[in-house]
Amino acid sequence: MFVRPATHAGSWYTNDAGRLKSQLNKYFKEASELKEGINTNDDISKSIKGARILIGPHAGYTYLGSRLAETFNVWDTTNVKRVFILGPSHHVYFTKTAKLSNYHYYQTPFGDLKIDNEVNDHLVQLRNKDGLKIFDFMDEETDDDEHSFEMHIPFIYHRCQDLPQGLPQIIPIMIGQNDLTKLSEISNALKPFLADDSNTFVISSDFCHWGSRFQYTRYVDQDLSSTATQDIPLIKLGLTKPLKAFPIYKSIESLDKKAMQIASAGNVNDWIEYIAKTHNTICGQRPINVLLGLNLHEVSAGTNVFNWIGYSQSSQVTSPLDSSVSYASGYVKLK
Repeated sequence: MFVRPATHAGSWYTNDAGRLKSQLNKYFKEASELKEGINTNDDISKSIKGARILIGPHAGYTYLGSRLAETFNVWDTTNVKRVFILGPSHHVYFTKTAKLSNYHYYQTPFGDLKIDNEVNDHLVQLRNKDGLKIFDFMDEETDDDEHSFEMHIPFIYHRCQDLPQGLPQIIPIMIGQNDLTKLSEISNALKPFLADDSNTFVISSDFCHWGSRFQYTRYVDQDLSSTATQDIPLIKLGLTKPLKAFPIYKSIESLDKKAMQIASAGNVNDWIEYIAKTHNTICGQRPINVLLGLNLHEVSAGTNVFNWIGYSQSSQVTSPLDSSVSYASGYVKLK
């Protein structure tokens, strides 16, 4: 069996199955006690019918275990047999294709999750109008180094281990620095899978990475919820504390929640405009683009496309010398 090792177990999360189970049970218990989310009227304390598109972050569980539990707690697992996980590339640069795992299984402390190699074989056969591949396989080193898929895998296993249909198969898809044309091709290739209610799509993405070490110190001094994208008043901070009443961590939250608001509306062109204007360092901005390219506003149930549950930051930035990463949990409820 060709198994991808759990390379981040023992550092980003515990490699002890018993301890990990206790931690995840605690996170899910907290998620089941939530009364309300950011922009949803659904009962987020339990599984939501039609919640087959999920979004959650991918740092160490100390930072975001609660966010991931919120994401996977609302998951409609009734018929799930297959989980597409779309994540960004953190270590390698590529533009011509999306990348699939060439492994047969992903290891977790609980056991292994099988990769759907039949779907992979189908995807790598697809060609665009110029006869070029849309998908290809990543090499082992790239797969092993990447954490955006691995951090979700134990939650998927834990959530599905007692399902009558058994554990789902997974299809990790790494999205690189692909241009808008390529992202559209990836969307079109995945669109046929959306109609099958045994398929779930998961976006693995953190939100703003703020600070000089991320080369992002943009700042706004107001709530952006009523501001048009083209009118967002961005400035770039230097290394001195701004003489503003609006703290930096509130600026970061304002930028992130504007992104979340735009994703909620479901228009991929508005998402593209927002990223071009703000350059917000949302690492999964292209995976989000791919999912919005599925015309989710046509197939989602309710007012919002993306429904947001929770939001947090790794620290509260008050100085341009500080840094933080933001995390959000959410879902799309399909008809």
